[in-house]
Amino acid sequence: MKNILFYGGASLLSFMWVNELKSRYKIYLGLNKKWVEGTGTNSLRISNNSKRLKEILISRKIDTIINCSGLTSVEECEKNEIMAYELNTILPSQIARVSNQLNISFVHISTDHLFDGGKFLYEESHVTNPLNIYASTKEKGEVSVLNANPKSLIIRTNFFGNGPDYKNSFSDTIIKSLEDGRRIKLFSDVYYTPIIINELSKVVLKLIEGHSSGIFNVSSNERISKYDFGIMIAKNFKFAKNLIIRDKLVKRKDLVKRPLDMSLSNKKVVKTTGIKIMPIEKQISYLKINR
Repeated sequence: MKNILFYGGASLLSFMWVNELKSRYKIYLGLNKKWVEGTGTNSLRISNNSKRLKEILISRKIDTIINCSGLTSVEECEKNEIMAYELNTILPSQIARVSNQLNISFVHISTDHLFDGGKFLYEESHVTNPLNIYASTKEKGEVSVLNANPKSLIIRTNFFGNGPDYKNSFSDTIIKSLEDGRRIKLFSDVYYTPIIINELSKVVLKLIEGHSSGIFNVSSNERISKYDFGIMIAKNFKFAKNLIIRDKLVKRKDLVKRPLDMSLSNKKVVKTTGIKIMPIEKQISYLKINR
């Protein structure tokens, strides 16, 4: 693996991930509407036309595509179902098909929103049951990708880290609110297994190097509420914990329906890669050091 194309190169995940990899690989940012440039990377205008995409991939000698594109706002997906379907289902399958034709490794980033929240620490084998359009289109995206390229690697995850100026990660939002002395409401009834980008990157690279395919949960070992995640950040950064207000998703009738539990089991990926994932508290310490 030498030349990596990040499809959706202006996305939050791409920005953070590229900073982890650019010293070791030649990185291309595949961009569409938003143009960004980064030190140690190559920005290029990407095409959704399969023929033109092939030409770009061949000319740049791309050997790995990491697809970070998509419509990720749950609320926006509900308002724009057609766009959500095009970006979360159709486009990934088109890229997967081209990657298969050119024998290029394809990594597709999925989500932890695929279940109804009735259980916890979901495994890859659990039956999905999406509650909203975002989750439904991402679920269909997984199926369409594997149909187009059975060798694809699909990553279910929920990440955090230091994002760019133009887009905050969840941890950025918490930190900036607390830094400014502003109160922030966080759900105490929503559980997940967040993972910092450097751990995510390390695990996914190991999967790529091992020629793994199919679906993998890449997550932390611990199931935690969003409220407790915020408290952990406040404690580590020495912010006032009383600025974090306990809220409940079940009371928020103004929001699109979401699962109360999105936690993922990482047993499969830990067994496959042999990588021990840092506890969330250590990940937050790393976040502070590198901020």
